[in-house]
Amino acid sequence: MKKKVLIIENDQDIRHIVEFVLQEQGFETLSIPEPEDLSEIIPFGPHVILLDEFINSRPGHRLCRQIKKIPALSIVPVIILSTANNIELIAAECDANDYISKPFDVEDMVTKVVRMVNHQPLTY
Repeated sequence: MKKKVLIIENDQDIRHIVEFVLQEQGFETLSIPEPEDLSEIIPFGPHVILLDEFINSRPGHRLCRQIKKIPALSIVPVIILSTANNIELIAAECDANDYISKPFDVEDMVTKVVRMVNHQPLTY
């Protein structure tokens, strides 16, 4: 069974690159600019969520907190993606499992996703 990664990223180019790279690594992906309703992502059953901090309707850290309150998603690791200087603090405050600073190294992103899929400890 392929491990599933949900990519929530409003930048279409980044979304496509991340999706392509992860699919090449054997992951099943679903990429969306932002969820209309969080219940719509539950059926996909992600093993990891990559979440942009700057999506259109609400900050990613707020969405992360909402995800962590949904029983079906509460144990799914969330990795925040951001250009913010204080991304480490943002990730910690919203109980994200890790963070990736943009621009990011593709190999580093893959390593972090694999680590989260394998339930390895936080990196910050």
